[in-house]
Amino acid sequence: MRRPPATIHGFLTTGFADWISASHAPPRSGRRKHKEALCVIRRLLATPSVGVADCGPRAVTLESLAGGRSAAHVFKVTPLCGPDGQVEGLPIVIKISPRAEAEDEKDNYDKFVRAGLPVLCRPELLGFARTRDYAGLCYSFAGARQGSDVATLTNYLQRGDTTKVELVLQSIFEPMRDTWYSPPLIREESDIALRYLARYFTRDRKAVESEAILQACTARYFNAARLDGGCTVGGTYFPPPHALLFARDRKHPYHSCILHGDLNTDNIFVAHEQPRVTLVDFQKTGRGHVYEDLVALEAGVRINYPPDASFTQILQSERLIALGRPQSGGNPYGSSIRTIRGAASRFFGNLEGAANYHFAVGAIGLRLMQATDLSHVARARVAASVIWAAKVLMGELSV
Repeated sequence: MRRPPATIHGFLTTGFADWISASHAPPRSGRRKHKEALCVIRRLLATPSVGVADCGPRAVTLESLAGGRSAAHVFKVTPLCGPDGQVEGLPIVIKISPRAEAEDEKDNYDKFVRAGLPVLCRPELLGFARTRDYAGLCYSFAGARQGSDVATLTNYLQRGDTTKVELVLQSIFEPMRDTWYSPPLIREESDIALRYLARYFTRDRKAVESEAILQACTARYFNAARLDGGCTVGGTYFPPPHALLFARDRKHPYHSCILHGDLNTDNIFVAHEQPRVTLVDFQKTGRGHVYEDLVALEAGVRINYPPDASFTQILQSERLIALGRPQSGGNPYGSSIRTIRGAASRFFGNLEGAANYHFAVGAIGLRLMQATDLSHVARARVAASVIWAAKVLMGELSV
């Protein structure tokens, strides 16, 4: 027999109280956060477009879906509509954020997502509500339902399934060549270094700190020795990425378009039986470097693909990826990254040189050095991709 979870203020919850307490706010502030968050949820559930009130639920369950590094939290909300409160209605998703962040996401959705993403590739924004400090967005549910096989791209990659990468490219990136990536929306910009510093590091010192972590990783995983600001591995010299990316006297141009802006693989849902890809989380959607989302997708493969190689093999694998060469044995890991780079060339190769792709790999990889939740294999892959990207930018690709 199914055992109902405990009730809090009329809601059957999993994870709600944990989210409230995770802010480490003083008791009074925590109570206010709790009260405001419940108020946002109640307002959203009462919105006619959300449709929960229409089914007359006796209660709803709030299942925690995400928290991560942001101040937002996401809940799967399922109405219990039967006479005994056990029959589940169709779920929805409620995302609660600090008010300014939620307002930004709503603006981005209205401005970019409704017109830019194909209907089948986006959740519907069903409602928006706010209090003094918090606001909530209510979306149609894109995740797994009973009897279906829907999971994030992270889940598929962790199983070693890279075939969904090609599906993502076909379902999301190809259609957007007529919307977000269309010629009228592409602009020439003056300084790629400034773009990545502002987007990923906020200030130059953070990039320097990331390079220090990178140096520690290359020493640990690849027995690198420091030399002239960079390092040597087995007699091969790698230049310091920070100097190549950001410490330049001249501006280097690039092209921008509309991007998702946070295309980590947790934000990509893939249905298996009826192939369908859905993007979620639009807080950072807006204008950025044309290669940015593609490189973020590539980074997701590095982080989530199962450990299958030694550190020495990882270094050599990333060298072949940087060279654009196939790997022996048809390695799915390397092949999926080459597929992403092939798509980048098709989409933007007539506008943007390959050097700017390697710049993006180096900058995004350098930022990932500060992530605290990466496995050693994932960190080694990212570190190797950064130092090989720096070597490409230095003009020593064949060394």
